[in-house]
Amino acid sequence: MSVFGDTLRQARVSKGVTLREAEQATRINRHHLSALEEEDFAVLPPLIYQRGIVRNYSAYLDLDPGKSLAMFEETRGGDSAAELVAAVKPLEMPRHWSPNFAIIAFMVVMGAVIFAWVYSISFSQEPVASTVPPAIPTVTPIPDDRLVLPSPTALPTATAAPASTSTAIPSPPATSLAQTAGAAVQPTPVVNQVQPTSAPAAVQQPAASPGMATIRVISQGDIQVTVEADGAIVFSGWLGAGSSTEFYTAANFAVTTSDGSLTLFENSATGQQFYMGYGQNETYYLGG
Repeated sequence: MSVFGDTLRQARVSKGVTLREAEQATRINRHHLSALEEEDFAVLPPLIYQRGIVRNYSAYLDLDPGKSLAMFEETRGGDSAAELVAAVKPLEMPRHWSPNFAIIAFMVVMGAVIFAWVYSISFSQEPVASTVPPAIPTVTPIPDDRLVLPSPTALPTATAAPASTSTAIPSPPATSLAQTAGAAVQPTPVVNQVQPTSAPAAVQQPAASPGMATIRVISQGDIQVTVEADGAIVFSGWLGAGSSTEFYTAANFAVTTSDGSLTLFENSATGQQFYMGYGQNETYYLGG
């Protein structure tokens, strides 16, 4: 082990955290963190993700990310990203003043508009009052032969009707009336009234018990995913971009994905979304 891996391990021990606690804080798979400390770069994701993991892990351990990346490049045997560029003194170019004709034209136009507005206010004449007299309403007389007056007629008076002294005649029985008319007696249909039922309430995700976790997988691209909850496979298949699995509740999860950089996890209790890794064909383990 060279200086790089030993520096990361000593920084983590000095901080007093375990690989599991570092995984929970940085959202980086603890297998990747252990591989960095052991300098086993073969099990890590592609180089672009390795540098991101080194930078985030160094910042978490209060180390200088730039120095950590330099040690990482030196240990890995790759070319250093830093390049020395010779400082060149900027050339002093002579400055020539040139008028901005657009600004000058704009100022001339605005001056002309303001001058015309002031001139129109200063020399405007007062409106001349109208000399046309107001119209006077006239009354047209109506000839006497065209006047029609209503004739006085007496209004009819209401008289009370005499009280009826006849007695009510009882109606014949329904069977006799039906037989007389020759029609069959039809039973009265009874309409069953359906009472409206209230709309079902929205199904809410049950809260996870202590020691349990409720998660789902959200795909950022086309990936093959297998979700194992407490030893039982609850999902296995392809997920397209933007699709997700259902929420599953268990104490321990093992999620195998074809591409970790396209596999986003969501915790139902906190609503937090996170990545477990960025490798391909890896299995990530989560616990409640």
